Amino acid sequence: MNTPSPLQRIARLGLILMMWGSMSACSNDQHWKEEVQLSDGRIIVVERDLITESGGDEWALNRSGSKPKEYRIRFEYPNGSGKTVEWRSTKIDVQTWPEMPLVLDVESDSPVVFSSGYVRGCQMYFKYIWRNGAWIENNLPPKFEKRATNLLVFDGLNGRSLFDLEAKRKNNSDVTLKIFSQVGPKHPYCR
Repeated sequence: MNTPSPLQRIARLGLILMMWGSMSACSNDQHWKEEVQLSDGRIIVVERDLITESGGDEWALNRSGSKPKEYRIRFEYPNGSGKTVEWRSTKIDVQTWPEMPLVLDVESDSPVVFSSGYVRGCQMYFKYIWRNGAWIENNLPPKFEKRATNLLVFDGLNGRSLFDLEAKRKNNSDVTLKIFSQVGPKHPYCR
């Protein structure tokens, strides 16, 4: 039986470390729960996921080697049925960044999600309504009622797995991108 030379051992160890490093760079997924206050005053707890992938062209800001791939929200249907509903970001801009959910609410007994994303370099808002077991996109008019962000916009979980309303307010107020503090009242079409 041939024993590997010290050089072969170092090469194998290097290969293993490179594979481990590339796998860990892809696994920056984040999972947490947060309290969400609906416009009618009810407070529900939602489960959130940020799924990441390797890459990203923003090395000046992001040294992790990963970027958002998809946002997910899971919650119990607020009408007391016990049914679980899940929303996933579907729109992805040309730089492959997904839309970010900003508002979860209920209108006429149907859950709604407002999100923000970029289309051809322009920030846009999107609205989805849960109907008959599916999310339907509802086009927003040029002007609509302003809504404050009630979902967590974060720059890191800092080891937390549950964010109550107070922790979310503090975290959202610390976010430097104020474009995520509300949705509306105007649709930010590019001119």
